[in-house]
Amino acid sequence: MSVWDVLSQPKRDWQANGPASQDEIALLESRARAVLPAEYLELLRFSNGGEGPVALPPLWFQLYAVKDCIELCHTNQQVLECFPTFMFFGSNGGLESIAFDLRIGPPWPIVTIDQVAGPESAKEIAPNMAAFIEAIGLEAEGD
Repeated sequence: MSVWDVLSQPKRDWQANGPASQDEIALLESRARAVLPAEYLELLRFSNGGEGPVALPPLWFQLYAVKDCIELCHTNQQVLECFPTFMFFGSNGGLESIAFDLRIGPPWPIVTIDQVAGPESAKEIAPNMAAFIEAIGLEAEGD
């Protein structure tokens, strides 16, 4: 099932920005420290940034727009030095960042990280991007 099919379902609550251009995606791919998952690139083609619930910890997901991801992950010297094995692509709108864990894979597991606490705070929340996308726009069970 495509990202569009998943996130366009009536039960999904996802506030999508417009799609990323192919030029923006190509620039991100050229600056990435790893081969980016096809599902992530498809998500950006659907929504270049956006937000909504996610049925996984941290329960809220803000997808970074391509330009923000490039700035944070590829030009921010502190992030490059402190988190060389993670690629951030979103947050919960607070202290937790959401990233690909480049220490394992591919496929890259999805983790949450408290950037203040450092890399040792990384906790896996999904085994890969496809599983993470399945949780976007849904409330966690019991909420």
